[in-house]
Amino acid sequence: MREIRNMGELRLERQKVKYKIRYLEDELKDQSNLTVHTFKKYVRNMAFETGMKIVLGLFLQKRKNRKQKEKEQVLDSS
Repeated sequence: MREIRNMGELRLERQKVKYKIRYLEDELKDQSNLTVHTFKKYVRNMAFETGMKIVLGLFLQKRKNRKQKEKEQVLDSS
């Protein structure tokens, strides 16, 4: 930091520091919002994929059970 010679320079330095703090706070807030948004998108995608796997698993299991019952009926009727 440079040497301050009078009160006017001191006021200007304080103002400069305040603006820099505000700017950095805004940058931090923007980055935090971006991080939260990215995380929410990731969680949403994971939930969708998990739900699809469950639904497909149940559907395929039901189809498999139906085919087994049909085979059993064919064997029983023979």
